[in-house]
Amino acid sequence: MKRSRGMGLYCAGLYAFLYLPLGVMTAFSFNDAHRNVVWRGFTFKWYRVLFADAELMRSMLTSLELAAAAAAIAAVLGLLASYALTRHKAFAGRRAYSALLDAPLMMPEVALGVGLLSFLVRAGYELDFGALACAHALICLPYTVGSVRARLKSMGEEHLEEAAMDLGATEWTAFVKVTLPLAMPAVVSGCLLAFTVSFEDFVTSFFLAGIGIVTMPIKVYSMMKFGVTPEINALSVLLLAATALLLALNAVFASGPDEASRA
Repeated sequence: MKRSRGMGLYCAGLYAFLYLPLGVMTAFSFNDAHRNVVWRGFTFKWYRVLFADAELMRSMLTSLELAAAAAAIAAVLGLLASYALTRHKAFAGRRAYSALLDAPLMMPEVALGVGLLSFLVRAGYELDFGALACAHALICLPYTVGSVRARLKSMGEEHLEEAAMDLGATEWTAFVKVTLPLAMPAVVSGCLLAFTVSFEDFVTSFFLAGIGIVTMPIKVYSMMKFGVTPEINALSVLLLAATALLLALNAVFASGPDEASRA
């Protein structure tokens, strides 16, 4: 009984530590006062100010476009890499290839950003939107690979591919009409995770964003030099809600019923 009560108190304290700051931030995003010190009244003013800020909206659009491009690249590369790892299990360097795919998760992001910056500068590439999108796709790749690879391993559709080829389908046709539809929920799930990671990334963007490219995290960082304002609180609440929605969609696609495999 004492152990159960102690565990309950520990869990309550942990949840309070994690989520109480988010509750305070949400409350003060509706505060009529400019400073997050005294509650003066309820208002939606800061949300109107937020959407009226043209520079902030432009940076948010840049981040959305960047996250969409990075997620698309990471989804395609992740699908191909996962297919290679699950269907061709004996090629030379397989372990090293698999480890390199997970390397962006293990490397400090500052080291990765500096390394990518040095490489691009020495190679003569311009620090434009395309270079930044490819860099974001690199840090997102482990998420798409992990999602798709687990799906391909658990479903065992290799036998379905063999059956399709026995009936006259080419390897490409079997991949497009058998493997791809079954793997698509995992591809979408990994794509949503990659979108979230890219959208909130600051370090890689800070190192590689060229002239005229301002992502939303960089813009918020510059705004916070003057303190945390209710406008930043309002933006954080909207981002929190959007992230929760993406995670919910990810859970739906990751754990949805697999009617095709049961059939």
